[in-house]
Amino acid sequence: INLLSQNSAGAEHILNVTTHLRATLRNWKDIEWIFEKDGALRDIYVQNTTISDWQKVVDLLNSDYKLTFGVYEDNLTDKIDFGYVKTMFADETGELETKSATIDLDGIVVKCYFFLFDQIEFDINPSEIHSELELKKVTDFMKTMSAELGKQITLCGENQPEFPLIKIDSKNGIEKILTEKNAKSLWKKSDQKVSGFTKLKSTIIMKYFPRLFEKKIMESANKEYKSTPKEKNVW
Repeated sequence: INLLSQNSAGAEHILNVTTHLRATLRNWKDIEWIFEKDGALRDIYVQNTTISDWQKVVDLLNSDYKLTFGVYEDNLTDKIDFGYVKTMFADETGELETKSATIDLDGIVVKCYFFLFDQIEFDINPSEIHSELELKKVTDFMKTMSAELGKQITLCGENQPEFPLIKIDSKNGIEKILTEKNAKSLWKKSDQKVSGFTKLKSTIIMKYFPRLFEKKIMESANKEYKSTPKEKNVW
């Protein structure tokens, strides 16, 4: 479904606003399941990226958003050091301090991780998304990133890049969200096609989509964290 309908200006403004609000409420009821608390985060991915894409994202974050970069509170900066980010990408020792960025999205915390040069990754806590108002802040952020890069951006369950729940591609005019019914249907169709998917007994997203890995920071030392090409997505 489309995310939101747009109001038109003119004499029918009041009627249009009322219609828009009703449509928004119906939309939120259809999609609030995505942000039910289940103990997992929601990841935002841009797949098939390059160092040039990362440079654009870092420049945009540094210029347009309030953020901190680093690990410890007494050693944070208000800008992302892209030189250090490139060093993290190139590091093969595992001894380099891993830094992340914390973005204040008008009250919503968005974390940005620099795990892989070919996959841009953010995450949010679903407990901070209570209504269409917070949802719009997140989707506006996603639209901005997609427009800057000219690439698709998706919101997924934690470590579930193959199964987008929200898909935005500003270049191609795509803004879509899955209802719970949509998700169940896609799950059934993809069950035999997506390797590594096994059903787990859990709630909301995780009752349909398994965790492919445990928490990113606590991954097994002998298991390499790899990017997922967009071509492997279910839809």
